[in-house]
Amino acid sequence: MKQIVFFLTFLFLCISTATFGQNDKVFIMVHFEAGRDTSHPMMNEILFNELGYPPDSLRTNNLYFQQVTWLSTIHMIETADTFNIKLTLAIQSQMAEYILRDTNKVNLFNNWIDNGHEFAMHHHGVNHIDWGGYTNRFQGTSYPDDYLWLDKFQNSGLYRGNMQLSFNYLQQLATEINDSVVTGCITDTQIDKPDGIIYLTEGGKNLSDLISIPDTVPIPVEPLYFLSHYQVVSAFKDEYGNFLDEATNYQYATAKLDTVMMNINQIDNDEIMGIVFHAFDYYRFPDIYRDLFNFINQSSVNNKSIKCLMNDCNTTEIDENIRVNNIKVYPNPTNGIIYVQGKEIRTIEITNISGQIIKQLSTSTERFTVDISEQPTGVYMIRIVTDKRIIVKKIILR
Repeated sequence: MKQIVFFLTFLFLCISTATFGQNDKVFIMVHFEAGRDTSHPMMNEILFNELGYPPDSLRTNNLYFQQVTWLSTIHMIETADTFNIKLTLAIQSQMAEYILRDTNKVNLFNNWIDNGHEFAMHHHGVNHIDWGGYTNRFQGTSYPDDYLWLDKFQNSGLYRGNMQLSFNYLQQLATEINDSVVTGCITDTQIDKPDGIIYLTEGGKNLSDLISIPDTVPIPVEPLYFLSHYQVVSAFKDEYGNFLDEATNYQYATAKLDTVMMNINQIDNDEIMGIVFHAFDYYRFPDIYRDLFNFINQSSVNNKSIKCLMNDCNTTEIDENIRVNNIKVYPNPTNGIIYVQGKEIRTIEITNISGQIIKQLSTSTERFTVDISEQPTGVYMIRIVTDKRIIVKKIILR
């Protein structure tokens, strides 16, 4: 699904762990792919069987793949809701673009987020087989491995623009539903990660990816939280590159589900379990993921979206979600005056939904006031840096 190489990552690890509820242990992320990988038999089969389009049509800047998977996405959310499962929906800009074309789809997506699912970002860089066409490579800054991808960038016909253009679709959708995007699964991370993404996921086929302790690491110098997740997906090729039939794919995904079931009671207090699958995997094998939802619902652990696990859910009162490491931010929503209270606070930064910094200050006091009343009403992010961790909260200005 993804491979990320972080240069000297562990040299920069900060001593920082998240504070979770006693049983808040599991997140499930769903990847919505761009659908440009013409070598992927599952994508080709879905496209041809449903719409009759040849595989090469995936390479054009259309939204056929999003059209095909939309109905199964609705079914997936309905199934998750049946078992009180909260999904982190990591969508590529193509899916955001598809949703934005229809007010009814925007309203439905808004209902999903209001019900506790998370709006997150998914992106593959030009170095991935399912590149969606957006990258910050070849924009003036040179990188050592550019030569590997220059021909694809210039001659594949896939290029659509830089990452700001890609992120604009997500920001526009977030604005429509009064939300913000703070979580992402992004390849070519050091080059393509947009500002505003705070929680990054990675991982794939290895069992070691199933359970992790979120920690901060700078990419390249900005502290971000990293969480790992484990694929509960079908495998369309074996280790020799041969295509697998549907029955074998089903067995592969089922075995992954069994692995999750066997390890769910092995999570320590400071650990969380991360699970990931593709939207098109649900399209093919919905009963596998229904079994996953049912199992987690019946287990002794709680499932939440990533930003809720990281204590970053919006709240209208001062409740336990906003009392992180004894840091209080209130009132929320606000008419413009925000009170911040806590020890060891060093800096505070407030950004608008486009990631622009509108207020930045340093402090050594334990209680102070921030005034954003001159700003337009809407959603803002407050980022508080203490001696021990970084806390990010969504603020609603009325």
